[in-house]
Order: sequence, then C-alpha cells, then structure tokens
Amino acid sequence: MIGAPPFERVGIIGLGLIGGSVALAARRCWPGLHITACDPAPITHEAVSQGAITAVVDHIEDLTASDLIIIATPVQTVPHVLEVLALTGTRALVTDVSSTKRTVMEAAARTRLTFVGGHPVAGSESSGLAAARADLFDGKPWLLVSATTGGADDAGDAVEAMLTTFTVALGAKPSWTDAVTHDRVMAHVSHAPQVVSTALMAASGEAVGPDGVAWSGSGFADMTRLASSSSDVWQGILSTNADFIAEALHGIAAKLPTSSQALMDAPSVRDLFERARALKKA
Repeated sequence: MIGAPPFERVGIIGLGLIGGSVALAARRCWPGLHITACDPAPITHEAVSQGAITAVVDHIEDLTASDLIIIATPVQTVPHVLEVLALTGTRALVTDVSSTKRTVMEAAARTRLTFVGGHPVAGSESSGLAAARADLFDGKPWLLVSATTGGADDAGDAVEAMLTTFTVALGAKPSWTDAVTHDRVMAHVSHAPQVVSTALMAASGEAVGPDGVAWSGSGFADMTRLASSSSDVWQGILSTNADFIAEALHGIAAKLPTSSQALMDAPSVRDLFERARALKKA
C-alpha cells in the first residue's frame, strides 16, 4: 500500500517523455500531489488542463519552493540548470534523470545543492510529452548515485530514503551505484546498442533501399527499432560518455566475423553463438 508522498511539492524541469511520465506516474500514486513543471512548450499547458500537473512556470527560479526538483532536460544542459538552481539557494532535494552520470555529478559537486543523481532505465524511441505514460517505469531499474548534501553530513541517509520511496511508488526498482560504474555499464547495454541499431539501419537501408527493407522480418525490426530515435536526444548522451561507448563498440567490432573466411570457420562461429546463447540465458 502506498502511503503519503515523501515530498509535498514536486517541480519538474523539462516535461518530455521522462518528465511527463514522472508526472503521470506520481499522479497515479498521489492524485492530489502538487506538481509544477517548467517547460516553454505549449503542450505543457494542455497537461495542466488534463490534470497531469498542477501548474506551469516560465522560469527555473519559480520552482525553488518545491521539496523535490527533478531535472529532466537533455544531459548537456543539466550543469547549467544546476548552476541556476544553486544561485537561488533552494533547500529542495534535486535529482536528474540523465542517461550519463559523470558530467552531472561533477557539476553537482561544484554547488551546495542537496543532490542525488538519478537515471530511470526506461524510455522509448518516441519522445515528447505526447509519448509519456504513467506505467513507463513499472518494473524498470531506477539507478541512483550517492547524494551530495550541501554540507549537511547527516542529511544523506534521509534524502536517499525519501527518493528511494518516491521511485518505488512510481513503479521502479531503485539501485545504488557510482557514476563511473553507471556510465561504463550503460555504454555497453544501452548507448552502444543505440549506435549499432542506428548504423545497421543506415547501412542496410542504403544497401538495399526501401524495397529491400520491406522484405525484412521481425528480427530486423527488433534490431533497428532504436533507429527511430532522435539525434537531439542522443547527441548529449554520446558526447558525455564517448570514452566508454567507444570501448563498448570496439568490443562489439572485435566479435564480428568480417570476412568470408571467418564466416565459414564453423568452430569459431559455433563458439561465438554458444557464448552468446549462454550469456543471454544467464
């Protein structure tokens, strides 16, 4: 049973897919929760009329009375948002939903904000508020990176417990990690797969054209689903985790049999498939 909300007033900066889904999931748990969004997009005012959020404000500074502020903007803009919030002197717990964490945590450490890094591992090839869903986080990991607590040594445990409670109520499964581990793992299981999917679609589409792609089956569709993703969303992720993503792509390339001779080497092909099957099963 879900109890009282750990935060009475929630502010969301950026009401796209993730920010919008946070609002909808929080409303599902606590229909009366006060949620204010800061986003210039006209569609956010529709979110107010539909009851997804309580209000929209034009300036980040207007959210400083919130108890929890969630930064749901592209990762490359998060350091600037943190700087703006730091200047306001807000006492809110601040978190983010960025897919990379080292840049964010370094920026947060330069402020005196009470900050916990966050990353809900849930998303879609679609973006924007129109794609937001209340059940987006159900059963999905929500990775959290240890708090910086504005100099208050005894505040860390309390804010971490409150944020954990919040993410669980949204349907997620929170786990704690550090920024380096987070970024390296995500490079291998999320960011490199996005690049591979995009490259596969580009290479195959250019090689065989639309008519050839029309002959493809569900396997090709599954592997290229992520190719619908927007570069506007992904450029910041790739640039803030480029070293680990390059490492992951190098590892993938090393596994690829790239010559006809290698493809006809039955023992090597068998070993690759068996290793992959065992890891997938595990």
